[in-house]
Amino acid sequence: MDALLLGLGNDIKRDDVVGLEVTDALADRFDDDIDVETYTSGRLMLIQELSGYDQVFLVDAIKTDGGTPGEYYEFSPSEVEPGDDSGGLATHNVGLGTLQTLGEAMGQSMPEITIFAIEVENPFEYGEGMTDAVSEAVPTLIQEIGDDIEATLDASVAASA
Repeated sequence: MDALLLGLGNDIKRDDVVGLEVTDALADRFDDDIDVETYTSGRLMLIQELSGYDQVFLVDAIKTDGGTPGEYYEFSPSEVEPGDDSGGLATHNVGLGTLQTLGEAMGQSMPEITIFAIEVENPFEYGEGMTDAVSEAVPTLIQEIGDDIEATLDASVAASA
């Protein structure tokens, strides 16, 4: 199975960097099993990045009402597609469900996507260093998200055997 671990974020916005940091830390764990990339720009350019993979694991920041910074949620694109009246989780202005639909309409082979959305205090604050709550959660996030990715990969191998 061709898989990609893709971290999204902005390294000049404090908590928004968490997707990049977690992905970079997981690169060694999945060194030979999957491709690992980080991306600081979203939008339609992601179609090319995702096309051709069977499975993509996307790691990004999210801010929800009442969420606890440092926790993470696992979603499929359809669960977080932005609607007319909600902010949803958009991959830097383009929802992933829309991205998949557009890619398929363009004749691209689009993957299954699992989103790991890490709750942050403020994804829009410029500066260096994550807030304490998010920074302190990073080692646990690396372990737990890595375990979730490994379980999905193992299940895919077992299903194809």
